[in-house]
Amino acid sequence: MSASPPTPSAMVLFSRVDQLLAQLRPAFKRMASFRWFLMLVWSMLLRPDGRGVTSCVNALGLAERYYHQALHFFRSKALSNEALVAAWHKVVLSLPIVWRLNGRPVYVGDGIKVAKEGRRMPGVKRLHQESGNTSKPPWIRGHYFGALGLLIGRPGALFHCPIAHQLQDGLKGTPETDPTSVDRTAALIRQIVPRGGLIVLDAFFAAAALLSTCIEGGVDVITRVRGTTVAWRPLPPAPERRGRGRPRRWGEKVILRDLYGDTDGWRTDRLRVYEGERELTWKVVDLHWHSPDVPVRFVIAHDAEGGRIIFLSTSLSLTGPEIVNAYSWRFKIEVNFRALHQILSAFDYHFWLKPLERAERWSKNLDLSDCPQLLRSKILAKVAAYERFVNLAGIALGLLQILAVEQPTLVHRLFPIWFRTLPSHGLPSEQVVHITLQHHAPRFMHGSHPDLLLPKFLARLRPQDPTRVARAA
Repeated sequence: MSASPPTPSAMVLFSRVDQLLAQLRPAFKRMASFRWFLMLVWSMLLRPDGRGVTSCVNALGLAERYYHQALHFFRSKALSNEALVAAWHKVVLSLPIVWRLNGRPVYVGDGIKVAKEGRRMPGVKRLHQESGNTSKPPWIRGHYFGALGLLIGRPGALFHCPIAHQLQDGLKGTPETDPTSVDRTAALIRQIVPRGGLIVLDAFFAAAALLSTCIEGGVDVITRVRGTTVAWRPLPPAPERRGRGRPRRWGEKVILRDLYGDTDGWRTDRLRVYEGERELTWKVVDLHWHSPDVPVRFVIAHDAEGGRIIFLSTSLSLTGPEIVNAYSWRFKIEVNFRALHQILSAFDYHFWLKPLERAERWSKNLDLSDCPQLLRSKILAKVAAYERFVNLAGIALGLLQILAVEQPTLVHRLFPIWFRTLPSHGLPSEQVVHITLQHHAPRFMHGSHPDLLLPKFLARLRPQDPTRVARAA
């Protein structure tokens, strides 16, 4: 018995996803690559489990022999990760739901460590986890990804829309060209964030080299620094007659924690931090930190319980409350990592490299200079496959978020099950949108709709498939 066609209201959601994915066509050199890209993104939205590429093929209702074609997509040379990321970034940045601070788009960056047990997976190494969560072991074997995304939504309901994920550790080149993860993050920011953008980062990325790179690219940074951080006051006016010796470049040295002893310039406001709004007493001080020529703004803050925190902003036009509230948005990327893990199984790739020598249990960085040229190229191709898999899942999560912001009423009306607790801000979560799409997908995938790409692409495969598996649930 054939599936009934989807309801007109459900078709609005599927048509919107189809429209967004169609805008990524210029990133592909061949139509066949774009066809598999679209089907694999849809499969990540619809698959009920996280068993790598196998679950993607099953979600589309394809036979076993199409598994290798789907697998080939992740090592295809017809697409570059940089082109896909750039095209997706352009689509998201053009949306009116992009969150802006004083007219500037707001980005958030961070890193995530993913446990991997594969002994023949390039980039897997011993990683230390700094976390207050007691369920996390202090040491794991896995991959370290740098992530960068764009905030979308409305006041009180923001999402971190993933833009790019990059494997930033585990491989070692020559000592002269071996950047750290902070250097790689700075390069990723320079590559993606446009001039005039604003990025919020964790205290781990508060480095002079990163700030210099961002400022040169016209990007402002908001981050957090330690109380032991040393800064310098501006130089006083130069005297008319300069004495002997090299002229001074830095002013008076200041340890930031000593500024809590000053009594002037403090204000008290109710500001948003990680755990919600609370009263903070704060003051703004403009000092030099990474450069004697470029000042930065520090916000020195403390609460009534004695908690202290210091923020840094390279933009001198932002006020203290704006900087504090902007840093609270950094937590959105942590929620994003959880959604990638739990909803879309974004890190469940299982790509091994057979020619690679079996690694030790607690291995360190893989030295590419010790590998033959052929093996080195295979390692880099495998790393690109990891990044492509995670970026596809990131695009799928971004699509769920866009539907949640653009069509909240429709998603809630089509939601097929009951949840005891829903967000107070009125927007559905990614999980709610995900369940809604999965519920209405069978009628959409197996119905006839000439304007949508996925049924059209699947129809090219299924008439030639004598052993079609069960339809996706």
